[in-house]
Amino acid sequence: MSYLRQIMQRLHDRSTPLPMAERGEAQGRLDEHLALYGARLESCSDAMLQYEAAWLEQHIETLELCGSQPTMLASAGGAERVQALLQESLRFRERLELCRGQRGLEGDGVRAAVVASEHAWELSDPALRRAWGFPTDPPTGLAA
Repeated sequence: MSYLRQIMQRLHDRSTPLPMAERGEAQGRLDEHLALYGARLESCSDAMLQYEAAWLEQHIETLELCGSQPTMLASAGGAERVQALLQESLRFRERLELCRGQRGLEGDGVRAAVVASEHAWELSDPALRRAWGFPTDPPTGLAA
């Protein structure tokens, strides 16, 4: 259940609705986020891409669950907010799958647990890093 708590906290932290004047800028921000995400993916090892695929699938599943549970939906900022986050995550998955395809990576690659609050480039647990085939020490300077 701590996984859901972590996700709900992250959703709550990001749940402030955009003012109407800023909604037009949302597409520009999404494009920036996709470009940054793509750059991060390019710098990932194959093992990191496999972890990120597992992480992103769990994230999408949580958003889908959140959208069907009124209490979770309310705490995450409402249906519009959750739907926007889900659509953004689906776009990230497209970018991730493109990167994985370019490297010839197939399958889900799930071999170990993922940490709900840490993308591949943020993973800090040495045991999980080893289980996924990452270098033991996380790289420095790659904060989200």
